[in-house]
Amino acid sequence: MVIKIHGSGGHGRVVADAAELRGHLIRFTDRKDGTRPGNSDWYITAIGDNATRKREQFVGAYRINVIHPQAIVSDYAQLGNGIYIGPGAVVNAGAKIGSGAIINSGAVVEHDCRIGEWSHIAPGAVLCGGVNTGEGVFIGANATVKQGITIHKWAIIGCGAVVIRDVDTAGVFVGNPAKRQE
Repeated sequence: MVIKIHGSGGHGRVVADAAELRGHLIRFTDRKDGTRPGNSDWYITAIGDNATRKREQFVGAYRINVIHPQAIVSDYAQLGNGIYIGPGAVVNAGAKIGSGAIINSGAVVEHDCRIGEWSHIAPGAVLCGGVNTGEGVFIGANATVKQGITIHKWAIIGCGAVVIRDVDTAGVFVGNPAKRQE
């Protein structure tokens, strides 16, 4: 199957690699050169920025998930459309991943987590069981989120942060324990 990868930057090349390993033929489209997926094309938007990824969706085309063959995804996880799951990532039973999300290399999404649409879980991040993120959340590399935590839509959790309390507002949260950066 030919899939269009919309975005030819670093993340686009990573998604293309995973798609090729799954046996797909790939073609790039990019807003920079004015190309886009056409009607009835299968595509994934491979842009790292959450808000831009949300904007770059195409009516009439079909979003496809790209899951690296070295990712572990439970048969009991629910996946939206247009999701990328990287090598070494783990998505466990009962997890629900919203459309357009990125679960990057080595990230762990434990049982019963709910990842909002257009969110990005960066490499090595660990979300313990029952974590809920709103739309567009970014969780930085090697961050850890304690079980049962809720993270407000469009919040940013910094690299290496340790989240032990609910994040009830958008903003940037860093440190151990994570606190809002002023």
